[in-house]
Amino acid sequence: LVDSGCTGSSIDSGFVKAKGLNAQPLPRPILVYNADGTLNKAGSITHFVTLRMMVGKHAERTGHSVRTLQQNTVVIGW
Repeated sequence: LVDSGCTGSSIDSGFVKAKGLNAQPLPRPILVYNADGTLNKAGSITHFVTLRMMVGKHAERTGHSVRTLQQNTVVIGW
């Protein structure tokens, strides 16, 4: 899902585990807030992954926070 309202990119923790992706720990957790200002029930972001993403012939390395996503595998922020 491409979401131009996002401030960063995320990837689902279940997908990371299922695909054996190398998740790296963050130096400190990042608190996650919902749109209404409440803390997200899934907890803080504690890991990230770096992926090589391709669109056509263009390739780029992108960082993604690992978190529980309800309806998507990857959300690409802009």
